[in-house]
Amino acid sequence: MALINRIEDLIKSEVNAFLDKAEDPQKLAAQLLIDLNDALSECRSTAAAIICEQKALERRQANQQKQIDMWQQKAEHALSKNREDLAKAALKEKQQLVDAGLALEQQKQSLDETLTKLKGDADTLASKIHTLKAKQQQFERAHRTVNAQLKSRSVLHSQEVENVLARFGHLEHKVERIEAQVESYELGQSSTAQQFEQFERDEKIEAELASLKQQMQQKSAQVSAQVSA
Repeated sequence: MALINRIEDLIKSEVNAFLDKAEDPQKLAAQLLIDLNDALSECRSTAAAIICEQKALERRQANQQKQIDMWQQKAEHALSKNREDLAKAALKEKQQLVDAGLALEQQKQSLDETLTKLKGDADTLASKIHTLKAKQQQFERAHRTVNAQLKSRSVLHSQEVENVLARFGHLEHKVERIEAQVESYELGQSSTAQQFEQFERDEKIEAELASLKQQMQQKSAQVSAQVSA
């Protein structure tokens, strides 16, 4: 059968070896996946047809067995009536059915073997499809990763990025100079404020000192008055 031969060729093919040798593994994988799926579909449809043929054959065998039993009973009945001629004729009919039954049995065995082989081939094809799909996903991930790396590195090494970074560096230096200038203003203002704070503290101390002197003078005057009295 052409289908069996084609399936055997696909089963014998090594997916990894095919993809490793291919100039464009993605295209080959896609085509090989189509071929495998087509073969699997044909394999399953052929198996379904064989199963139908098996059931029809089993019905024929069951019907033949009924006829064999019937002619056996007729032969026995004719012999019981001393009709050997009819018994021989019945046995002859029975033998023809038995011979036909042997041919049907051989046909059934051939169908069983073909169906077993097709089921095994279908399992193998399904396994190869699973392996190939996993290989496809691996290729796609690797392709996306390489493209992303290539794009990012080309952008990072482009002159435009260098120019933008240089401009940012220039702006940073400019901002730093402005911040330094602002801090210098704040330092001057802080020094003046400190002088005013020191001036106010000195005034308070002078006032306290004057008040203390006045209190001391009052106490001294009171003491002198008491001594004079």
